[in-house]
Amino acid sequence: MGKTYKQTFLQGALILLVANALVKIIGALFKIPLTYLIGPDGMGIYGTAYIIYTWLFVIATAGLPIAVSKMVSESIARNNRPEAHKIFNVAFYLLTVIGITGTAVLFFGAKFFANTLGNSRAYLAIMAMSPSLLFVALMSAYRGYFQGLQNMVPTAISEVIEALGKLIIGYLLAYLWISRGKEYAAAGAILGVSTGTFLGALALYGIYQLSQKRIHDEIKGAKDHRVKVRTGREIIYELIRIAVPITIGVSVFSLTSVIDLAMIMNRLQAIGYSEVQASTLYGYYSNYAVTMFNLPPTLIIALSTSIVPAVASAFAVHNTRLAKRTTESAIRITVLFALPSAIGLSLLAEPILALVYHDTGAAQLLNILGIAVLFVSLVLVTNAILQATGKPMVPVRNMLIGGIVKIITNYILVGNPQVNINGAPIGTTLCYFIIVVLNLIEVKSITKAEYKVVDFLFKPIIAVVSMGISVIFTYNKLVLMIHNNDISTLGAIMVGAIIYGLMLIAIGGIKKEDIEMMPKGKKIVKVMNKFGLLR
Repeated sequence: MGKTYKQTFLQGALILLVANALVKIIGALFKIPLTYLIGPDGMGIYGTAYIIYTWLFVIATAGLPIAVSKMVSESIARNNRPEAHKIFNVAFYLLTVIGITGTAVLFFGAKFFANTLGNSRAYLAIMAMSPSLLFVALMSAYRGYFQGLQNMVPTAISEVIEALGKLIIGYLLAYLWISRGKEYAAAGAILGVSTGTFLGALALYGIYQLSQKRIHDEIKGAKDHRVKVRTGREIIYELIRIAVPITIGVSVFSLTSVIDLAMIMNRLQAIGYSEVQASTLYGYYSNYAVTMFNLPPTLIIALSTSIVPAVASAFAVHNTRLAKRTTESAIRITVLFALPSAIGLSLLAEPILALVYHDTGAAQLLNILGIAVLFVSLVLVTNAILQATGKPMVPVRNMLIGGIVKIITNYILVGNPQVNINGAPIGTTLCYFIIVVLNLIEVKSITKAEYKVVDFLFKPIIAVVSMGISVIFTYNKLVLMIHNNDISTLGAIMVGAIIYGLMLIAIGGIKKEDIEMMPKGKKIVKVMNKFGLLR
């Protein structure tokens, strides 16, 4: 593979990690002021439109980009560049058709979806969301191709541009339309999301055009008449064979989220809440608690996106040792990152919400939901590993089991007046816990990965307990001294992060091989060894 494209999976993950961090910052600059502007009820309308879009988006695009990434990386590993490019072309036209169909369904079915979900005022926002399905489908083709080449830069650039479009256009329209009612303001914010996806697709088109000559030159240079290039029909068959199980698996879970929304709204109304009150409670859950909960797992997506071509390439050339090592490294890094995020969110739920939203109405929800950060992060990475190893039906089965548990738990608990909306985060936590246990068993069986108790559990727990004690102590002391929640919260987070990092280094929780796979990893290892920071 040419130097132009190839990145190690951690280098690719780091690129996407930086992009995702920027996207989350931009997203916060959009969503937090939007929350102030339209309140929990308006965010409930916004969330209703967004979750139905997410479900149709997953059906339209979830499986194919991963399938493209996997097939392209396998073709490149076999030095078959002409086939890799042909896979992209076939996928592009297929995704275009799917995107147009999804847009039509969402636009013309807007009122039906809004009424079914128990939030009739959301139909304008659903209509405003519909064009984004087409643009996301187009982006997915480009992203899958570049990721298959193990080049994560185009994906990163398009994600940042998409987020900027959402911020500028979305908030502006919401501000201009708030005088017409919260449903119009929510629709304006959603229209900004659609505009962002258009700009992201445009950016990827531009990057592809700039790279086209180089891509074609490399195809010509690698052309070997002895290497067979599959026909368009064979490629479509293989794309569908890989993509359909992945799509079913992810859409099963997205569908349970849609059912979750309908169930929360309808069950709350069944125990005496009005539609506006139910929308307000759902707004607290979906756009206060869930927004904060989604921050750490969104960054883990960078790791899961990057690991698919890395593990798929290793399996394509039967390098089981590399696949095992990459799998263990990915899971270990996920635990080291997600565990402190989970405990931190749970312990500081109320101060964090006061800092970000100046509204602590979702504190109990986030306190419960924070723990699930560890489980959902591991689900993202283990799903990616299973898909990369050619076992896409395993996550389907496991997510279906978890989704059923979530629906049953929510139905029982949300319909209980004493529990009400608090049943939703309990159901989510149970759901992800069950999925990750089942996934880890399958990953171990397929890759022969070893989950050493000391490295994967004991050392992270020692570090995170130290962090938790320091966070609580620091926050309480600072509040007593300066009587300022914002400074106290930020100070506690900073101290907690430092203590956690120092404890990991002190007990040898960070592995040399993990650092070596990062950009300039060998140099970082040399510096850390010089100061005696690695064992």
